[in-house]
Amino acid sequence: MATDLRVLLVDDSRIFRGALQSALEELDWVRVAGSVFSGEKALAVLETTPVDLVLLDLEMPGLSGLETLKLIQRLNGSRPPLEQVGVLIVSSQPNAQTEAVKKAISYGAFGFLAKPVSTIPGVPPKVALLEGLLPFLERYRNRLERQKIGGTGSRTIPQPVRDPNTPATGLQKVPSPTPSVGSEIRPVLGPRPFTAIGLGVSTGGPRALTCLVPAITKVVNSPILIVQHMPAGFTASLAESLSKLVPDWSCTEAKPGEEVGGKMIRVAPGGRHLEVRRVGTKMVTELTDGPLDCGCRPAANVLFRSLAAQCGSRSAVMVLTGMGNDGASGALEIRKAGGLVLAQDEASSVVWGMPGSALSAGAVHEVAPLERLAIVLAEWIRRREGA
Repeated sequence: MATDLRVLLVDDSRIFRGALQSALEELDWVRVAGSVFSGEKALAVLETTPVDLVLLDLEMPGLSGLETLKLIQRLNGSRPPLEQVGVLIVSSQPNAQTEAVKKAISYGAFGFLAKPVSTIPGVPPKVALLEGLLPFLERYRNRLERQKIGGTGSRTIPQPVRDPNTPATGLQKVPSPTPSVGSEIRPVLGPRPFTAIGLGVSTGGPRALTCLVPAITKVVNSPILIVQHMPAGFTASLAESLSKLVPDWSCTEAKPGEEVGGKMIRVAPGGRHLEVRRVGTKMVTELTDGPLDCGCRPAANVLFRSLAAQCGSRSAVMVLTGMGNDGASGALEIRKAGGLVLAQDEASSVVWGMPGSALSAGAVHEVAPLERLAIVLAEWIRRREGA
């Protein structure tokens, strides 16, 4: 039997909170765990009350919605995956392309719902609210159910287990090395060591990618394929932002049938899985509408599995900051195929669910701070190529 979804309502309007609660009471699998008028009150509730999802307004006195979201993510960083809290922005912002909403998504909000326009002054439309909320609530509950089935509640980190299918080239280098004085990113010379590099990231992803992607492009010319958990409509903006940081690379949202090669960066579109497949001697991108994986579409697992199948030992992936356990099983397939798996460390992650789960699964070769991942990648390439 499915577990109830515990929801906290945060809005400075008592009337709107009442309308939200009335709409949610129509769903017998949703339980309102609290209803508060400020970010400060919300954080106090989260310290003492189990909550799965926060419905958060952006415009509030005192702590703004964005400030509250940041503090919720900081709280998530100290909790095991199954105790972390999702955030859905429910705001009077007109659409998802406003700067405030884009920032909220980049800080890790699960999604955005515009407050429906009332036909009766002062009376929020209950039916429209319920219709708007329902897809988000169902999707988030499904994500939680998959996380529970996957057993991501533990933060215990076992020692890495040597995989017999992985080449014995120092694979047990966990945890991350201490940064040395004068460490710098040096280009890797010689033949391209990896056919493609995959990145899987969720909460805190846009900022992590802003730091990591330019650094990786200084190391190798291998194509980079990115799965960032974001709703449809936001991933194109993310790709555009990254393209400005790496003007010598082709950086766009992924399209079906593109040949994978050279200095290209492709971001999986929100709501669609990104995979690679062989067409003759070429490898091309493929977008699919397959089932959710770990409650996600796009999912890092789907991309990683396809890289393992198509590229084998010439695949490399990084599992970055994010809530949940997406990427863990796919990274394990990469490792079994002889590819390389790196993970962001806990200290530099906003939420350590995804990298921590990959490490717990025995998939990770090395853990490193975000700012050192490109350096570590270069070290592994030199080790493999004998440079």
